[in-house]
Amino acid sequence: MKTNWKTAMAAAVLSLTLVASAIPVMADDAVPSASISTLSYALNDSITASVKRVAVNRTTGGLQIGAVVRLTNNGNSMLRVPDYEIRVKTKEGIEYKLQPSASNMKSIMAKENGELSYMVTVDRPDDIEVTDLSFVEVDEYTYPKTEKVLLSVPVALNVWYGTKGQLTDPYANMAWGQPFQIPGSSSPIRYTPVELTKQNDANGFSYLVTLMAENPGTGNETVSNFRMDGKTPDKLYTGKKVEQEPVTLAPGEKKYVHFAITSDKDINLIGLMLMTTEGFVPAGGQAGQGAGAAGAGSGTGASAGTAAGPVTTSATGSGFDVGRLVIAAPTPEQMNNTANYTMGTPIALDPMNHLVDSKTEVSLVELHLHDNDGQGFKSVVAKFKVSNKGDMTVAFPQFQAQLVGGDGASYAGTRQTTTAAEIMPNLGYVVSYSFMIPASEKGDNLTMKLLDNQTAAPYSSTIANFSAPVQKEADDSVMSLYPFNVKLDDWTISAYTNPGANGMGLSYSYNLKLWLTIDHLEDVVVDKNFSKMKFEIVDSAGRILGSQTASLTGENKLVSGEQMIQFSNIKTDQFSYPLTLHIYEAIDTPNGEATRLVKSVTQ
Repeated sequence: MKTNWKTAMAAAVLSLTLVASAIPVMADDAVPSASISTLSYALNDSITASVKRVAVNRTTGGLQIGAVVRLTNNGNSMLRVPDYEIRVKTKEGIEYKLQPSASNMKSIMAKENGELSYMVTVDRPDDIEVTDLSFVEVDEYTYPKTEKVLLSVPVALNVWYGTKGQLTDPYANMAWGQPFQIPGSSSPIRYTPVELTKQNDANGFSYLVTLMAENPGTGNETVSNFRMDGKTPDKLYTGKKVEQEPVTLAPGEKKYVHFAITSDKDINLIGLMLMTTEGFVPAGGQAGQGAGAAGAGSGTGASAGTAAGPVTTSATGSGFDVGRLVIAAPTPEQMNNTANYTMGTPIALDPMNHLVDSKTEVSLVELHLHDNDGQGFKSVVAKFKVSNKGDMTVAFPQFQAQLVGGDGASYAGTRQTTTAAEIMPNLGYVVSYSFMIPASEKGDNLTMKLLDNQTAAPYSSTIANFSAPVQKEADDSVMSLYPFNVKLDDWTISAYTNPGANGMGLSYSYNLKLWLTIDHLEDVVVDKNFSKMKFEIVDSAGRILGSQTASLTGENKLVSGEQMIQFSNIKTDQFSYPLTLHIYEAIDTPNGEATRLVKSVTQ
């Protein structure tokens, strides 16, 4: 006779235990984590059972129904795993028998927990809603065979519907930034979503998800094998873990774990899904195939970035996917949480970053915007001072820079061609970046991001994010080319003629005489890679007649006092007057020369 839920519940009430699969903890500065609980019921005198996960996925073979149950041996001796049938019941009253995995354990040691996987694929085109899971004892040796429902557990709030990318348990749906532990896992590691960045390169569009993993336990712990998938209103996108090696945390240690979600087109994610793949070996299969770790999952699935179609998820031939948590995507305000910044002060870097040494300071010392007349865009030049505050030589950090406009558009910076490889103790070095931005950009609401493109390569993660309004060019005689202050005391341009080719006609050349006062700030090193000064002569019609560059470092560098610069490549055969002198700071980048206008004077 079938035992209904109320009767089974009453019989098991004395042995009912509450097993918390996620311990409520508090992040350092965040909201409390969600607590997802699982009930455990007496299956017989020695074994208790709980339903850990139920999943309904759409695959090429049909509608896939999978379940994971946990059995606990409360006795003092090893017990054989009962060969009860596992059945699920749908909202419409249909029952489906799930097949056990060939890799399921056959016995349970005393006081041991064991997780068992069951799955069936049904050839039906429509979706279902699972309401109950039953343990049924079947006696095949009677005629007709007899069946006894030992336990029927309601699971309506514990089902992952891959066809919709949703979990029915409200506690499994979380806000961005809320810390969590993986439901059903014995690992104490606590995870907090900290960053979601959209990126675009030659391989397509991608999102990088960054979780902060923290070990509050007393022993070493390894990050479980899971992945983060992305969700849009009409599709699911499979992600993959960026770190190839296991991530191990010492007691109290924190580390970042990264996941990449790629797509062949620009998408806007509305949520993230923490996914595991439960191992399942069909009867007659290899017992070593597809076995996922308890509470972890094998993490295998479709290749990263594969869209699962309008309403389907990916699944593997060696198991079934289960969504464990659904995390809401961050709001624009959460994604662009910028810090205030004062020019020239040390930038607040992420203390967990692995790119910049803890005793290395990075400061933004210059940020200037320059109009490029007739070229349709503006240039921004940023200059950073990188200082070694330690007592040992450190590697020069290879960070990248990115500007974000007030409308959210981002612009990648181009780093100067070469920089020093190392920084000596108690010294600072300068590195420059140039940006191309729209001509309509005013530079009032810019944000600067420093990026690490090595730790999670080929993806970039943010190590600093701060407001960075551009500096106004000072209208005085001193030109700031950090770490140099160059004062133009006086200048003159004189013309002279040269015989033309074959004695025919004349050509003109110009001599620029400068009187400069140059100051170099102490403890800031520059080398041959430092930017140069570019001098450009322009006639009254705006035509560039000629240009020359001069270095502030090296053998033929500019010095305080009088110096002469000759322009012999004049692009005209007649004398012009008046002439205007444009003075630029010029930086060599892999994309060519980037310039910043620092002064303009007319004779």
